[in-house]
Order: sequence, then C-alpha cells, then structure tokens
Amino acid sequence: MAPFLLKTSFAVAVSGGADSLALALLAKRYADTYGLQMTAITVDHGLRSNSADEAQWVHDLLTTKGVSHETCMWGHDAIPQTKIQERARNARYDLLGRWCQENNVSTLLTAHHQDDQIETFFMRLAHQSGLKGLSSMKAVRTMPFGKLVRPLLSISKTRLIETLEAFECEWCDDPSNANDTFERVRLRKALEGLYKQGLLAPDTIATSIKKLQTIDDFLDESVAMFFSTYALGRFSLKAFQAQHVVLQKRILVHVIRQLSLASYAPPDAAIDQVCQQLMKPGFKGATIAGLYFRRSAGSMVEVKQEVRKD
Repeated sequence: MAPFLLKTSFAVAVSGGADSLALALLAKRYADTYGLQMTAITVDHGLRSNSADEAQWVHDLLTTKGVSHETCMWGHDAIPQTKIQERARNARYDLLGRWCQENNVSTLLTAHHQDDQIETFFMRLAHQSGLKGLSSMKAVRTMPFGKLVRPLLSISKTRLIETLEAFECEWCDDPSNANDTFERVRLRKALEGLYKQGLLAPDTIATSIKKLQTIDDFLDESVAMFFSTYALGRFSLKAFQAQHVVLQKRILVHVIRQLSLASYAPPDAAIDQVCQQLMKPGFKGATIAGLYFRRSAGSMVEVKQEVRKD
C-alpha cells in the first residue's frame, strides 16, 4: 500500500472471492494503522438466484471482522443473454463510482492481481491490441470520482489464498470462474497447462508487461509535453509532422478521447489513415470519430466537431 500514499478515506470493492476478501482484510489493517476510514462495497448483480444471500454472507463476515460494509444492487429487468461478463463489469464500475461520488470518497481499491494481469495481456494479444492494450492494467487509473487503485498487481492468487488462510478467513468461489463459455476461463486453463510444462513463467511475463508499461508511460508523458505547448483543439501541423509516427498516433488518440462524442475508439487502421493524411504536403482536412481536423492559417490544425448535413 505504501507506494499509493493513501491519506484519506477509501473504499474497497469486495465480491466475496479470495482475492477481494484478502484485499479487504489487508486494507483494513492499513486503515487502522494510519487512522483512515475504509468501507467495503459489494455489488449484487442479481445474476444468480442466491446472489442476495452471498452479498449478505459477505456483509456478515466483514462486519464480524470490524470492516464497514455496504451492498449496491444492479437493477435490471431481465438477465442479459449476451456479453454477460462485460455488462456486469460495466454495471459494477458504474455503481461503485456512483457510491464513491455520493459519499465523497476519491479512492477505490480493487483486487486485480498478477494472474488477472497476465490473462488480460494474452486476451488483448489474441485480439491484436497495440501497446496501450498490451500494457494491460495500470496500478492507478483516473476515474470520474477520483482514482482506481490496484495494489495487488504484483501478487499471485496463490499468495492471496495463503493470506486468507493466515487470517483464518473463509471465502466463496464464483461458479462463472470455471465456466468454459468465457474466454478468460479458457485462457486461464491453457496458461496453467503451459506453466506446468515449464514453457511459461508468471513472473517473467509480469516483468515483460512492466517493461511495456514503462514505454507506454513515456508516450503518455510525451503527449502531455506536446500539449503543454498546444491546445487540444489547435496545434502546429509542423510540430505534429516532426514527431515519430508512434507518437503521432498517440497524439491523435488523445485528441479523439478528449474531444470526440463517439462511444467507441476508432480502429488502428483509421488512425493510421489520418496520420498519413496529416503528413501530406497538401493536407487540408480529415475526419475521424465525428471530429474534423482542418488546416488553418499559419499551418495550424484545428479540431472541431464534424457537422453533418441531414
């Protein structure tokens, strides 16, 4: 916890599984040591008939151990039939973020660990992700309510289970973690087989991910430096063209994320195409993600919302 310098009240997302319960108990020890207020939050997704009972079990367990605990309900008319995990994850973060905002809590801890990090890396590799995706999860992520902190990314699930055993604490297993319908579960089983054969080692994969994160952080810092001179909606074409193509693409992605109203980020091929257009001597304009990049006086690039005629 020390690297994250938590000095104010914080919340911890707790499902009842080994990972989040271990985090909750460790975080409670930290909070008590430094005199901080901590609240554990469980989201009842209502996807299983006994989900309310599980949430109550978590409440009873944690309150017995002196941990303040609350439950948030995901309200839905019917159980989703497609993209269940994705929709449940989005709903969970929405509810947790809303709770933090309503309770003036600016830090939320989640129990993502080293195994999760490695699985995320290989899932994104399978889907042809670029550097940003392959960098996987960052320990700290900015959110509307403040920051999301993942203090366990360097810790294996095995160690977290041993931690709970040391605390003499029970936990419950989510049956979906053994359901081969989900890509992450299939990948997890495949990785376990490779580990047993000695073909891969979790620590070495984690080290490679950290190296990718270092490069990704450098690019983000370079983008911030670029926009310390120019505005998001108006920058020098010459200065843009002087950057390495990797940084050019990162600059465009940053502008799009900040200014576009589009729900989804454009594909890499679309970003590449706009980069190529901006590099042409006769560049006049280009559109992407509902934004219009226009060359203006003084060889500046102005970015505006695209106006479409009905």
